[in-house]
Amino acid sequence: MTISPLQAGDQVVVEHEHFQQLLVVLRSRGYEVVGPTVRDNAIVYDTLTSVADLPIGYTDEQDGGIYRLKKRADKALFGYAVGPHSWKKFLHPPTIRLWQARREDDGFHITPENPAAPKYAFLGVRSCELHAIAIQDKVFMGSGHTDPTYQSRRDDLFIVAVNCGQAGG
Repeated sequence: MTISPLQAGDQVVVEHEHFQQLLVVLRSRGYEVVGPTVRDNAIVYDTLTSVADLPIGYTDEQDGGIYRLKKRADKALFGYAVGPHSWKKFLHPPTIRLWQARREDDGFHITPENPAAPKYAFLGVRSCELHAIAIQDKVFMGSGHTDPTYQSRRDDLFIVAVNCGQAGG
């Protein structure tokens, strides 16, 4: 049996027992894997190093003025509604240093910052979040005035999308 390499846009199903292997492969290819994890009594997006970092067996309860975590009866990896954070902070960080200045005998010396963009793999992106990223693409890359920071982060982005199995409150 011949296995053909995957192309951008291909759809595959990754079984529960293969998620750790997926993380290992992504990290070995230089990606910082970012996905949902439990921190400060909420499901937030942060760097993942293993499947154990995922909110396994957790769900959230959301309603007007309410957000709380609850244990599930199963071991679902993505059994929660979209939480309080978004992927935007990784693609369009709220702060970024553009340059730095040093005082010297003859005045100031300004050095521009050109850090390499992180290579992200987003794990657990929902359909509504994919649409939000598409809107960000239009704003930051499609308006005739491309944001170079956003563009460089978006160019190297790898997305693992998941089905929405639970509606929000």
